[in-house]
Amino acid sequence: MRFKPTEVSHGSDDCFFLIDRDSVVYETAAWESVRSDSHQIAFRVGSDALWIQGSPARLCGSGDAVFGEGASAALDLSGCVQRMAAFVSQKLEIPLSFSDSCWNVTRIDVTGNLLLDSLEAVREALRILRNCEGGRYRVSQQAGDTVYWSHKSRLRSGKAYAKGPHIRYQLKKEDYSGRMYNMDEQKLIDRLLRLELKLGAQWLRERAGVPWFLLTRQDLIKEWESYFFRMIGDSAMTKNDDVRQRINAAASTPSRAASAYACFLLIREHGWETAKSLHSKPTWYRHLKVLRDAGLGDADISAGNVVSFRRRIIESQNVESWSHLFSLAA
Repeated sequence: MRFKPTEVSHGSDDCFFLIDRDSVVYETAAWESVRSDSHQIAFRVGSDALWIQGSPARLCGSGDAVFGEGASAALDLSGCVQRMAAFVSQKLEIPLSFSDSCWNVTRIDVTGNLLLDSLEAVREALRILRNCEGGRYRVSQQAGDTVYWSHKSRLRSGKAYAKGPHIRYQLKKEDYSGRMYNMDEQKLIDRLLRLELKLGAQWLRERAGVPWFLLTRQDLIKEWESYFFRMIGDSAMTKNDDVRQRINAAASTPSRAASAYACFLLIREHGWETAKSLHSKPTWYRHLKVLRDAGLGDADISAGNVVSFRRRIIESQNVESWSHLFSLAA
């Protein structure tokens, strides 16, 4: 798991602008790319801040886009911001402060790589995840081997894709400047299901609870697990025959168990939105709580069925480095 793209801005009390602020209604600035022989990052200059956007993984070490290196692989936010600032400072020949308090992070991407049996297994997992809707999940885009949830949200959004085809697409681009991967490495990357969580400006402002530079690796991993593990559910539930028994055990009374199970069957027969419309809001969320406490993931609930492939997704290994990948594949 690693910290990937970020957007940061830098403001200075020493800046002076010949502009009447009372007359400004709206302003924007175009992104410009800064390139060297091996790296690329974008920046833009507004009247009150310098914005930097890009992937710290491309600036750390060899530019590995699979696992990252250095601060990126360690989920070290301060280290990533300082590396990006140093790169822009050097290329533009302008002095920038490396103090955390001078920077405002507006986006963090936290990624994980799950090792499955093959590229086809990865694509089967994606077919299941495409049908996961409801609650916090809204499938908003689908493109090839990629699924997006709530991709325009400023709070939090998710993305799942096959890493192998994505890497080969990047390698074919004329301006690709990251790490090169040999054929054996590409075959292993084909088995990786990438799950990517974007924590947006609203989350950082309202939900983080601390300034961005106090967020730890454990904090970021917890957010990633909370988002994706609730989607997939409990590995102990493997077939529909288990559902009624586990709902009975999870509910506080037999009548609540019966009502929650009836809701589950209604979703199966008529779909999530129809079932939701037939319940009051408190009753609907009470049923969902019972179903989740029983071990059903949102992928199961949105389908009204225990997803047959889900256990293989849950039990797949979360791979964090090349050495880890080689050892698991051996």
